[in-house]
Amino acid sequence: MTQSEVAGLMAEILETDDLAADESFFEVGGTSFLVLTLIARIQERTGVTLRMIDVIRRPTPAGVHALVDGLS
Repeated sequence: MTQSEVAGLMAEILETDDLAADESFFEVGGTSFLVLTLIARIQERTGVTLRMIDVIRRPTPAGVHALVDGLS
């Protein structure tokens, strides 16, 4: 999954146009419930299971992409 795909997935979940690579999921309206949705969709698409705490610590498309990339 590319960084652009992560950003698109985040934007889809947040029902917004787009997210910049360094834009925080939470600053755009994300919640802990929506993080669970994000984790589930990433797992469906990649088979990679992320921990909620890791996404909370790295809430940008670039950060989540690095997590996925490191685990795949």
